[in-house]
Amino acid sequence: MPESYGAAEAVEDHIRTFVLSKSVRVAEFFKDFDSLRSGFVTRGQFRRCLDQGFNLDLQEDVQAALIAKYETRKDGADLVNYQRFADVIERTFQPDKLQERPETQIIQAPEILGTSRTIRPLSPASQSRITGMIQHIAPYYKYHEITIRSSYEDFDKHNKGIITEPQFFRSFPYPPGINEEDVKLLAKRYRDPSKEGICNYLNFHNDVEKAKEGMVEKLFEGKPPATYNIPKEIEADGELNQIFSKIQVAIHRFGIRTPEFFRDHDKLRSYIITENQFKCGLLLCVGNKVSLTRDEVQKLVDYYKRPDGRVHYKEFCDLMENAFNDPNLEKKPTTEVYRPRRGELSRTLNTLSSPNEEDRLSIILDRLSTDVKKRRLMMIQYFQDYDRSKAYTRNMTKIQFGRMLHFLTLNVGKEDFEILCRKFEDPSTKDTINYPAFVQAVDKEYIGFTTDKSGDKAKKRPRTPTADKPIDSSKVNVAELVARIRHHILTSRIRVCEYFHDFDPLRERSIPRSKFRMGLSAMGLSALGQFNMTEAQFKALSETYADPANSDAVLWQNFEKDIETVFTQVVPNLEKTPTNSVVATEQFLLDKPGTIDWSTAPSEVCMTVDEAMNRMRERVEQRRVLLKPCFEDFDNHNMGIVTKSQFRQCLFYLGLNASEEEMLMLEAKYTNVMGFNYIKFLEDLQPKAQQELKYVQRLKELDLVNNRKVSLEKNPLKDADSVMEKVKTKVIKERMRVHEFMRNYDKLRTGRMLKENFRRALDNAGLGLQPSEVEILINAFESPRDASFVEYLAFSDHVESIFTLKNLEKDPLITPEQFKPAVQVEKNILTGAEENILKNTVEKLAQKVNKGRVQLYPLFEDYDRVHNGTVSRSQFRRVLSELELAPLVNEVELDVLWKKFEITIGGKFDVDYCSFCDLIYKKAKIELFRP
Repeated sequence: MPESYGAAEAVEDHIRTFVLSKSVRVAEFFKDFDSLRSGFVTRGQFRRCLDQGFNLDLQEDVQAALIAKYETRKDGADLVNYQRFADVIERTFQPDKLQERPETQIIQAPEILGTSRTIRPLSPASQSRITGMIQHIAPYYKYHEITIRSSYEDFDKHNKGIITEPQFFRSFPYPPGINEEDVKLLAKRYRDPSKEGICNYLNFHNDVEKAKEGMVEKLFEGKPPATYNIPKEIEADGELNQIFSKIQVAIHRFGIRTPEFFRDHDKLRSYIITENQFKCGLLLCVGNKVSLTRDEVQKLVDYYKRPDGRVHYKEFCDLMENAFNDPNLEKKPTTEVYRPRRGELSRTLNTLSSPNEEDRLSIILDRLSTDVKKRRLMMIQYFQDYDRSKAYTRNMTKIQFGRMLHFLTLNVGKEDFEILCRKFEDPSTKDTINYPAFVQAVDKEYIGFTTDKSGDKAKKRPRTPTADKPIDSSKVNVAELVARIRHHILTSRIRVCEYFHDFDPLRERSIPRSKFRMGLSAMGLSALGQFNMTEAQFKALSETYADPANSDAVLWQNFEKDIETVFTQVVPNLEKTPTNSVVATEQFLLDKPGTIDWSTAPSEVCMTVDEAMNRMRERVEQRRVLLKPCFEDFDNHNMGIVTKSQFRQCLFYLGLNASEEEMLMLEAKYTNVMGFNYIKFLEDLQPKAQQELKYVQRLKELDLVNNRKVSLEKNPLKDADSVMEKVKTKVIKERMRVHEFMRNYDKLRTGRMLKENFRRALDNAGLGLQPSEVEILINAFESPRDASFVEYLAFSDHVESIFTLKNLEKDPLITPEQFKPAVQVEKNILTGAEENILKNTVEKLAQKVNKGRVQLYPLFEDYDRVHNGTVSRSQFRRVLSELELAPLVNEVELDVLWKKFEITIGGKFDVDYCSFCDLIYKKAKIELFRP
């Protein structure tokens, strides 16, 4: 049984760690099975909750031991007491062990995620170095409000608290004085022992947060915590401390929120305002509560003034707001805060004018105290009855004070009453009495107005830690460094501004050096990227682009302008001048660091290398060997680099023999700091013929094809009047406004528009114009000022004249005539002989219709399914036959009728039977729509 209980306790420790790390309540997993909230579940339900809630894969004996520990016989069944199990897991205080201190009974998880630290022991020097780093970076992170968790949580999608080592390096917030070696040591310190290449950043975050709270002594073998990073170099003197204490007491007593009086002057929330604004906010804040002289106000201003003459009010507000408490106290419930002495913040008693009055006051108070003690009076309750109007202000009027003394039969003379009033009256108003102080003076059992004699020591203002390791950047070639960065930007196609503008929310063109380093690391200029920038190189680069107004900041836009010349070659506003030619970007490409300039090699060496290369080339061509796959087998990351030994191994495998001397020369020519560049070696060994660019030739062919234009127009109009007649007819039929389709292309309302936009507007209007007809309109309304524009306003006015005349309000006597579109039948022109034939034919048909009162329209309408007033020629002939009018018309006369009443609709030639019927009825003198 003891062994089983030991296994059960091990499982409890695992569950306790899981619960503390996830911040969940154990009982919540069991309540779904306990509807009556009895605190008991069955064995199967208990096992299911363990499996589903805590992700445990327990053996049968361990589960049996855990169930046996909490199993209870209840109501004739064996049930598991999950409530007692939850109390054991979550317990922080055992009420049955009062002889032990409560904090000793708290069960802590070994780590914030339940993982142990790395099992690889660090040397004392490394441990001491890590201790110093934590003490150094904690105040910096505290002042700048940087948290480790927020820096890495974007990589931790599942909120497990672990990330890879490259991710740990990539987003590490670099404070001053921390280099790459220090970060590598931190990664080694917080490496997960069970997972290779994984770092537990949440443990690192936990240690830094504890260091911020002053708990470094517990974590790092008793070393004191670092100071809070407030950028203040001078210490407050005694007079200034008195001013601070006086203002702090007033702010605490009256509950004043100091930032509210300065925030309106700080629109950008930079925590910096002018000197006059600071004075106005200070006097508005505590001017009527604390009597401050001009010299005291000026002393405060000088203490918080910056070199540019402005005042950093946030430091003053932080000192005032946290006078008697610590910030974020809800996250640190066990912190002991500074407490003022009892009665220190209350109103002080007045000092009488002469020692005789003080002696007389002592006699009066002793007499009253003896009387109160003899009669065992509880006085404070009687005085509080006069202090219930709005709140307990601890004041009452002099009249109420006299009435209360008379009610308690504590009779004093008039002169003695005046002495009591002068002693206990409010020094500011002079009309109220501080009755708690009087009650305490005469009632020794009342201690509500006591003042302690000893107080806490004043807290000193901390200083800013500075980096203690100097970095020599004198040997760095900045021009070569910038060229390397340009090469990296060009090959990776990176936009520099994307990595820095988030750090510059106010667009001041200046960011801190730490943010500048983070942006460079994100661009790949770090140990994890393609180009490892050292601390000396970063210092030289940041000094080159340093902000003249702030030595700790960098002008990142100047850096961006110099780097992105690889794309624009310093041509400003290149997007506005697309015809400007720029230099080829290939000139910014550099070889890998460590590559030898082969142009300076001796001629004997070059001849030896050329002979070896020619011999290998002939060997490859004869055997038709594929060289690249052999090298790619050793290049797992496809970087085009292999080691020297791998290069020799590949040559031996491919049968490309070379002497030791030739091998050394080849290695010298194609080796850089990363290794042997086999891509360049293969390009020289098997050069490929450069492919011919056929883009220009293809463009010429496309131009030839596009120039072959075939007109698809059918019967286009040839003059401007007929085109305008067509437009007017379309507009009056569909009741549209042409101006509505054109004015959007004229934002400035100049009355003209480009010819391309005019074509587009006519097409959107749906006027049905053919391209040649549109060109006729463009030529007719071409702008005399600019040949590329069209006077569309004149065109729209001319079209709108079919409805009314422009500026008609200036000529009220003019009678406008509405445009009537011509019937298409009227445009059909006949010869003189054809007119005579048409006249005779119509008269014959009219006599027949008049005589027989023939109805023409019904039969025509039967064939007009779409009701557009037209029928085909065959349908026209058929209707005449059905009406018995066909015998009166021969073929010649029928052709004349077709030619006269022909109409085109949709490219099809039909007969307008409405015009034909109207003409017959008119000749027959038959009125329509009349019986």
